[in-house]
Amino acid sequence: MLGPLGGGVPIPPAAGAAAHALSTACRQARSKSLNLAVVLFPGFELLDVAAPGELLGAKPELVTLTYCALAPGPVASSCMELRGGAQGPSLLATHSLQKGGLISKSPSPGGASESGDGEPFKPHGILVPGGKGVRSEVQNLALLQWLREAALGSEVIFTICTGSWLLGAAGGLDTVSATSNKAALRDGHPQRAAPQVQWQMNARWVEHERVLEDGVSQLVITSSGVSAGGDAALALLARLGGLEVAHQVAHAAEWSWQEDSTIDPFAKAYGLS
Repeated sequence: MLGPLGGGVPIPPAAGAAAHALSTACRQARSKSLNLAVVLFPGFELLDVAAPGELLGAKPELVTLTYCALAPGPVASSCMELRGGAQGPSLLATHSLQKGGLISKSPSPGGASESGDGEPFKPHGILVPGGKGVRSEVQNLALLQWLREAALGSEVIFTICTGSWLLGAAGGLDTVSATSNKAALRDGHPQRAAPQVQWQMNARWVEHERVLEDGVSQLVITSSGVSAGGDAALALLARLGGLEVAHQVAHAAEWSWQEDSTIDPFAKAYGLS
């Protein structure tokens, strides 16, 4: 497990915190858009990736999404298989996870990567979905090690649904205020896997800032189940580009954005509030 990465505090809902920028130091060090490594694994929940992917992908000048897995290639998703659903379509992981929290471009059919020599590089942040596959991936030592190492230097950490359970099991959320899928929290899975996390039972999503050992400020956003990832993604856009930008994207997608992260009707439905 990771030791504590530094102190931190939960911050207000997006409506009150949208004007907050990421740390000046991080912005100065990053002249390009925020590169988020989207971590795919067999049985990830489709909407956990598709909803944030659609909304964040609408502003490539702010966010670039890089789809990654332990091995490059198609990765099968899940469409609520735990509730009797079906296996979902596969998404293509164009990059592979490398030691030290790095990622690298997979070679093209001709043998060379599109980006040149395919040298491993560190993304600015990570996006970790949940899904049926979490229940097996929490035993995947290679993935847990990568997540643990990636969390150490990420400017932004974004988890959706039981992705916080997975990242918590890797030790990447120790001391952080976080939430997760409400059925999983009701059954105690995240709490048992990651007892050092300050689990929040009643929240649509949680934003938490902490300072890493190297003095860099890190933003951690964890969302509740499945569809909550879309609301949290808009909160991240508000952080990066301002509230008006988030509203524009929500409007273009005809997305009814729940801007108040403290409004969580599913917490009551699952007996958590």
